[in-house]
Amino acid sequence: MIKRYKYLKEKSQKHVKYSSNLVIFKDFLFLCGKMDNHIVYIALGSNMNIAPRVLEWARRKFRATFGTACKFSTPVWTQPINYPYPYPFLNQVVKIYTNRPLVALQVLLKAMEGEMMRRRSTAGEGRRIIDIDLLMYDDQILRLEDWQRPYIQEGIAALRSIIL
Repeated sequence: MIKRYKYLKEKSQKHVKYSSNLVIFKDFLFLCGKMDNHIVYIALGSNMNIAPRVLEWARRKFRATFGTACKFSTPVWTQPINYPYPYPFLNQVVKIYTNRPLVALQVLLKAMEGEMMRRRSTAGEGRRIIDIDLLMYDDQILRLEDWQRPYIQEGIAALRSIIL
């Protein structure tokens, strides 16, 4: 197994530039089925007047929780759709690798929203300090209505080419 790893490591370094040996090792274990990782896409959004700071806070939370196994698309401003609150949304897509089952990940993301002061009581007003939505878990598409939005499609397309 070690010889095979060294061979794959040498071969991959000839064709792809990796930032560290740790990334190669994690990718190798993932490809060999030694890590039960799931590829997950998540949408982040905020329509408060402090949206850039809120998304930076969310990125720090994701990095603290998932480490180097998360990458972010470029944030995009969008106009609200059917929302009474007039401020535009700042949106971003996140790609992570995780070994958490789907239900555990959903609970974790809702807890993260709570830590970032998301209150369901303001939902009727259209205000969202943070909105974290699970878009895709492995090949399972979730929140189909969000997939129609251009910033989601562009964010996922940009992140699909990134190997974590």
